[in-house]
Amino acid sequence: MARRHLPPLHALRGFEAAARLSSFSAAAGELGVTQGAVSRQIRVLEDWLGRPVFRRLTRRVELTEAGQALARLADEVFSTLEEGSARLRGAGPRPLVLGALPTITSAWLMPRLDRFAKRYPELELRLLSSIAPAALAPGEMDVAIRVGPLPGRRYPARAPRIELQMVADWTGLVAEPLFPDVLVPVCRAELLPGGAPVAAAELARMPLIHTSTRRHAWPDWLRAQGVRGGAPAPGQPSFGHFFMALEAARRGQGVALVPEVLLPSGDALVAASTARIPSAGDYFFLFPGSRAQEPAIAALRAWLLEEAAADARQ
Repeated sequence: MARRHLPPLHALRGFEAAARLSSFSAAAGELGVTQGAVSRQIRVLEDWLGRPVFRRLTRRVELTEAGQALARLADEVFSTLEEGSARLRGAGPRPLVLGALPTITSAWLMPRLDRFAKRYPELELRLLSSIAPAALAPGEMDVAIRVGPLPGRRYPARAPRIELQMVADWTGLVAEPLFPDVLVPVCRAELLPGGAPVAAAELARMPLIHTSTRRHAWPDWLRAQGVRGGAPAPGQPSFGHFFMALEAARRGQGVALVPEVLLPSGDALVAASTARIPSAGDYFFLFPGSRAQEPAIAALRAWLLEEAAADARQ
């Protein structure tokens, strides 16, 4: 058998940690070595490749094009090695960690997870609820569901803004569309004249429930229909997440503006308007392209797309 021409594996481990954490010092802390040792490992790897893998900037480092390609390869190799060695130890596959937004987790994912568990009883899925930019790393947060604008895509100028940042670094990530972010105003029927939807101008004069993670939602939604107003006023309710805003609307505190996908069937709330205003962004399933063929990620991706498509047909 011919001798393998492999890169220096000790150096490759240091590079993988530095690339994943975007920091030599953070990589040193994870590996239990000094920052100088990680720096030397990177130099060894660059000498072997004959090209730089990092650009050394004043206070940070960033991957070169060659470094990005090597990072994707290293991630795939180390993930495969991790899974295989776990099976040999009899530890079984490690759980797949899905990071999702709080309201998507409670209102959309949780009611469906029993179906996923029945279809894939061999897979363990763990949920991590957060609105922070997703930082995908094996064993920490493997995949994510986030909402926002896709880099490079153009959206209508008047579409309501989404200020949440989906990820900190798009390198090597795939964004699979799940469903659009269509904002719908909802309230208890008794707040509406005759219980019927009203025009945007009339909505602007009603008590509005605001959500701090989408502070521009009401002004942008009204502006898209040529109506001014909607900014939070003293005394108007404001909540940290959409599920809180929905609960306030169920208690009759006002009109909440929420993504359509979060509205359960048979809810006590009714639509306060017939307008359907898409935001400047969508909901996406995010995963590293290098791990697309891993059975757990492939299964979750297929199931999420199936569930999203079923919602769209309703």
